Amino acid sequence: MKKILASLCTIFLFSNIVTSAKAEINFLIGTWAEEPLTPFVEAFEKETGIEVNIQTFPFRDLLATIEVRGNAQADDVDVIFVDAPLVPSYAVRGMIGPMDQYFADTSVNAIFAPAGIAAASWNGEMYAPPLNNSGQLTYYNKDLLAKAGCAEPSMIEAERVTWEEIVDCAKKITDEANGIHGFIFDQISRYYQLQALPESAGGGSGVCEGGLSVKGCLTNDGWMKAGQFYYDIHNTSNISPKGVGPDQTHELFGLGKIGIFVGGSWNNGRWADTDLNYGVALHPYFEGGKVVTGCNSWHIGVWNYSKQKDDAAKLVRYLTASPEVAIHYVEEHNSLPAHNSAILHVAEDPKFNNFPGIVMNLATYESANHCATRGRTPGFLEFEEIVNTSFEDIRNGGDPASVLADAESRIESSMRRYK
Repeated sequence: MKKILASLCTIFLFSNIVTSAKAEINFLIGTWAEEPLTPFVEAFEKETGIEVNIQTFPFRDLLATIEVRGNAQADDVDVIFVDAPLVPSYAVRGMIGPMDQYFADTSVNAIFAPAGIAAASWNGEMYAPPLNNSGQLTYYNKDLLAKAGCAEPSMIEAERVTWEEIVDCAKKITDEANGIHGFIFDQISRYYQLQALPESAGGGSGVCEGGLSVKGCLTNDGWMKAGQFYYDIHNTSNISPKGVGPDQTHELFGLGKIGIFVGGSWNNGRWADTDLNYGVALHPYFEGGKVVTGCNSWHIGVWNYSKQKDDAAKLVRYLTASPEVAIHYVEEHNSLPAHNSAILHVAEDPKFNNFPGIVMNLATYESANHCATRGRTPGFLEFEEIVNTSFEDIRNGGDPASVLADAESRIESSMRRYK
């Protein structure tokens, strides 16, 4: 910790940020981040003399609390955790303010990966710098693949597995009589993970340029291909089970009931105490299409109604721009980095070249090179809810074309409030 404190004391210049005497700021974060961030918040307090009151909330409660405080224009909040796709929404509604002036003495491109900056920005301004990142990979049951005569997916870019190959193998694995299915998504019917399907097929994020419309962008050929693919794996080939929720998918894979599991890097180590014989590979893509994976995670922003924005911005920069914080997140919490120094650390440290450390290496590579930032729109909450429901309807037998057309109409209507 002494080394961390010394480093943090020397790498930041805050000459353009005025610190008020005996300042006290309130920081709203997710419960999962309290343990990893507390040592650095304490270091910040010792260096600056600014007292930080951390208030923690579970995921849904955090989002709800931010909405309530925002609607009330509460001035008892100074810094907040920001879910990456909500940056445009918070920015447009005046809940967080732009941060560019607080990074005027440096280059954000030298600090953060491009995908992190893209997710942090709206209309050319950076509102909430990234704290960390996320990534998606292909996990597979070696025994089930061998029994089916399938080749194992590859970790080599030039040999990346296609969705078509995934389906072919999954058909050979599926044995519904014994409760075994060839394939499953980690996050069933969730846009975060499934966006990679239409993106790979050339359909884009589903949100049109400008972020205020989806007309024609949720019903194009790419989205139709993705919708049909999702329908088929659950209703035609039946390689993916119905009636399973996102909180159950990793359990099924761990029990040896799933051949191929496309899921988040956060699953690294989840099956360490089981007898599961599994491997990991790069994320699939459609043959002839674009390689795209889900990404982005948590950012930190300055509350626009705060009376202590300069002090709040100092904390934001301290936590997001520090290589020490980013590397600590990697080493202690298996969290993917959005910071260039930590990305380089993962690429160069030999321990990430072998299983299971290779999971972090591959996921960092995917997010740094093939990240699909979620649809940039101030209406993301409405957009995501409707898209998630639509994927679930398709999964349960709904006609993809009809479901997506209806979703497009509903989302278009909901976005009128932002125009």
